Amino acid sequence: MNVFCDFDGTITLADGTDEILRRFALPKWREWERLWENREISSRECLSQQIELIRANRPTLVQFASDFTIDPGFIPLARTCTERGMPLTVVSDGLDLVVETVLRRHGLSHIPYFANHVIWKTEENPALEFPNAVPACESGAGTCKCAITGVGRKRAIPSVYVGDGRSDFCVTAKMDRVYAKGALQDWCESQGISYHPFESLKDVAEHLFPDEAFV
Repeated sequence: MNVFCDFDGTITLADGTDEILRRFALPKWREWERLWENREISSRECLSQQIELIRANRPTLVQFASDFTIDPGFIPLARTCTERGMPLTVVSDGLDLVVETVLRRHGLSHIPYFANHVIWKTEENPALEFPNAVPACESGAGTCKCAITGVGRKRAIPSVYVGDGRSDFCVTAKMDRVYAKGALQDWCESQGISYHPFESLKDVAEHLFPDEAFV
């Protein structure tokens, strides 16, 4: 199987992008958030506007992100995927700076990831580029998870998706197996999408690898 895992709120316990915005962005970021929540703008437009409201340099954001707590179950999940030769990829509609920092801190830099790319207009003023955007993306995401996971192509092996939130809605209906919590669980229920509920990524690891003993 291929395993694809969301990042913010799934691997990290909190949404890293939201935490950075709360700490370093001008208050107007909440106005853009409300427009996105009301489906008046896409997530790509929302993020683009919000990140430009941040007032902090790269070392400050890296230091802040390095303190984010991860779901402890991600460590055994990642380790067992590696041991079994099962490709694991992180797919995020958040910030690559955060994903890279957190994976590196936990010795997981070998895991491939896709996320929106933070650049710097000035030392204290970041902006976003969207290397993983697709014009035809159904959800208008900065990172089109459907394109990355190859849901529009015939897959040689089954694909598993693990997620928790709105950026995961579109892709989950097209996967072979879904693990969901939070808003994604509610979405799957409302859409009649088959899923396995989880609270910790340890639950996912135990379900994927029932013959493995996880402490």
